[in-house]
Amino acid sequence: MTAHCVVVVGGGPMCTYALAHLAAVLPEAPPAARVRLVVFERGGRAGAGEVHSDAQPQTGYLNRVAGQIAFAPDESSDPPRKLLPARLRPTFQEWCAERHARTQHPDFALRPHEVPRRYVHGLALRELFLRYVERLRGVPGVTVELRGTEVTDVTRTGARAEDRDRFLLRSADGRELAADEILFVTGHSWNTPAPGSEEERLAAHAGYVPTPYPLADRLDERAVRPGRPVLVRGLGLTAIDVFLQLTEGRGGVFVADGDAAPHGLRYVPTGREPSVIVAVSPSGVPVSGRPLNAKVGDPARLEHTGVFFTVDAVRALRSRVGVRLPDGRRPLDFDEHLFPLVCLEMAWVHHRTVRGDAAVRQLYDAVTPAYRDFLAGRGPWGEEGADALVRALERPLGERDGNDGADEDSGRFAWRVLLDPLPAGSARRGDDGADWARRVDAYLRRDHRDALEGNLRNAVKAACDGVWRDLRAVFGAAVDFGGLTPDSHRRFVRNHLRHYNRLSNGAGLEPMRKVLALLDAGLLDLSVGPEPAVRPGSEDGAAFTVTGGCTGVIRSVDAVVEGRVHPFDPRRDVLPLYRSLLDAGLVRLWRNRGPAGTDDFVPGALDLTDRFHPVLPDGSTEPRLTFLGAPAEGLRVFQQSAARPFSNSSVLAVAADWAEEAAQRMAQVPPARTPAATDPAAPHPTAPDPEGRTTQ
Repeated sequence: MTAHCVVVVGGGPMCTYALAHLAAVLPEAPPAARVRLVVFERGGRAGAGEVHSDAQPQTGYLNRVAGQIAFAPDESSDPPRKLLPARLRPTFQEWCAERHARTQHPDFALRPHEVPRRYVHGLALRELFLRYVERLRGVPGVTVELRGTEVTDVTRTGARAEDRDRFLLRSADGRELAADEILFVTGHSWNTPAPGSEEERLAAHAGYVPTPYPLADRLDERAVRPGRPVLVRGLGLTAIDVFLQLTEGRGGVFVADGDAAPHGLRYVPTGREPSVIVAVSPSGVPVSGRPLNAKVGDPARLEHTGVFFTVDAVRALRSRVGVRLPDGRRPLDFDEHLFPLVCLEMAWVHHRTVRGDAAVRQLYDAVTPAYRDFLAGRGPWGEEGADALVRALERPLGERDGNDGADEDSGRFAWRVLLDPLPAGSARRGDDGADWARRVDAYLRRDHRDALEGNLRNAVKAACDGVWRDLRAVFGAAVDFGGLTPDSHRRFVRNHLRHYNRLSNGAGLEPMRKVLALLDAGLLDLSVGPEPAVRPGSEDGAAFTVTGGCTGVIRSVDAVVEGRVHPFDPRRDVLPLYRSLLDAGLVRLWRNRGPAGTDDFVPGALDLTDRFHPVLPDGSTEPRLTFLGAPAEGLRVFQQSAARPFSNSSVLAVAADWAEEAAQRMAQVPPARTPAATDPAAPHPTAPDPEGRTTQ
């Protein structure tokens, strides 16, 4: 009899999480028939994947502290789950401590609040993945295969293979495999340029690097030549990976320097670096640094719980001012209806940090009437609403201080300054970008000082971390499954996810110290400023020219590196897998449908149920296919993250849900099977489900 074949496409962290829980449940509930589990990882590093590969250069960092990384469900799971023995599910911190005791290698000597190098995370993922594979291989009737190749095509087999409706996978090595169910956890990819885009014009020329990963391969000295200028398009986490690979990754060294404030590092070059790294983004402002995480020791007590921006507030506004649609949804406009509450919540955390819990009770009483009016649907909305609510909160400060202004010196919360610290309109022309570069440098140094104070002591970092990170479940309740109108959803992706990334999802203290040292060394040039335009060719014979739209700065470079993660879009993915799934009718794109039927927003996500099974073109669902991570981004927010321990991690929960469903199907596999039907009892959700787990 043919074995029941379960395939996992993608061997990164989410694969490890999924196999961890499968290894917990299968030994207690052995399958009814033989099971063949096949894991495909095209990079060959199953368990870690490509981005988290243990074989990558040692220059990259996670943007998560060591004490907030896990690999398997734990006692915090809600609902409770079958758990692995404790020895098989160490936290990352515990794994590092054990490894350091054996090796004494400094990269494993991590305190809970320190940010690990990414390759160390990869080492842990690989080791634990192999433990889980070994445990699964010990289950009677279960075999596990690891294939270091790419899945390129998936179709239905129809009535082939013992009259079973199965899925036929084709891989890049020319082999075929018939599968009964598939978990897709493919992680990040990159896209072909959109027609007519700046990227399409650049891609036609040598010297353009469309993605920097794998770093050692894409950014070697043939692609980015030593002693020549390079442009990096991006000022976020991926860009910082590029900066460090082109410097430290080529042999440069960061050494302690007490005269370098506030970062305390000096860069010693190797001579193999580019002559300069010109870095740009639409705003011209780099990502903020992640603060010292003082919550890691007791997150249940120290992480912020919403006071004003809550799931209940989202529900109340949805019922009163949401747009009523035929499918039952009542989408909101984030800018109009929810952004004022985000600003109010940030102001609340800011003042609580500055003044203490007792003092802000008076502020709470002052804002309560305006807050109740707002939730009752009486507004005011948008930026006017944000100003009104913050002003009401701070009214006791005016009465006490005799100052009704909104400037920083008054101790008021200036949300506009926080969200846009260097407005594009403030950029000067005629000084070759000197003023912009000076102000960005000052901003980064001030931000680093704030980050050193931590997310409980510094008011700015507390407000950003407490709202944009700790309340991600509330953002999910507002946005997921079409919770916003199409136009608002489009603006949320374009504007507010950038706020999230810059304010709360930046690099850790150590990589930001190195960024400041590269600025000091003159190797990093941030003078181009906002609204950059890049074109092939230059007057001095260089391959490309970048011009600052607001500063007028012109720089010539030999190479252009895309320093940004591309959004998931199966239509434009450079890899053929998702296009094949679309062509085969096994998936469809999700649409945020508007009332007119002509203003739909199609962010690129797949149409999935709340259990992450695809909705097919005819509206039915296919529970034997599951898509986690990148393919859900756009339908739901914050889907790609490392798992956290002791926090009822949503990342671990969705992987565990798949494992439990798969184990149930394995237990029910009869000796002779008939074609499986899609699951009509798994409806496609039409409204966000705000209940349940906290997004990580």
